[in-house]
Amino acid sequence: MITSEVIEIGPNAIVENDPLVILFGPEATSNLKDVAVIQKFAKQPLELNLRRGSQIKIRDHTYKVTFCGKLVNANLQGVGHATLCFEPVPDTPLESAIYLSPEKFPGFSVGDKITYIS
Repeated sequence: MITSEVIEIGPNAIVENDPLVILFGPEATSNLKDVAVIQKFAKQPLELNLRRGSQIKIRDHTYKVTFCGKLVNANLQGVGHATLCFEPVPDTPLESAIYLSPEKFPGFSVGDKITYIS
């Protein structure tokens, strides 16, 4: 189990009726910070092994991973990046994305914890 904290939310990070959020670590560029939720992990280095069936907890919502792209674990460990998609897995899913069920967007606030359970 690995936990991060939301430390910043870009002004264009949350788009109404868009069921995804882009996560990045604190070292993201200002352009990325504009469209991302910035998370800071409690400890480094990360040892993540997310896959289908893993869980992610955001606030008091627990989500099941229905698809985990092949770039996700390395991106999270390197720059804190992943795209969380609260929608069904499409025919061609993003390799940098985690698709989650139930497909209900939780909302995000500074100070929220995101827990990754592999």
